[in-house]
Amino acid sequence: MRRLSKIRVRIAADVDADLRRRVKVAAASADKSVSEWIEEAVRRELEQEEEQEYYPSEGGKPRGSKNPPRPKSGRTVAEAVIEDRR
Repeated sequence: MRRLSKIRVRIAADVDADLRRRVKVAAASADKSVSEWIEEAVRRELEQEEEQEYYPSEGGKPRGSKNPPRPKSGRTVAEAVIEDRR
């Protein structure tokens, strides 16, 4: 589990009136302050985001070409770039 920061900072967000009402109702139903409820909701969302891969689900993780282009010298592109930088 992550170590919680001891320093608290304020975050402000503009939301429509209906969303504000729904958050207040959800917080009251959970017997929490609005701040506590929002903090828990944000933490849950961030934890879920960390568990997901950042690649499109259709194509999967990008892979290199099986036949990458080579410079005319026959070296790999990486070798050619390194040589050019010398």
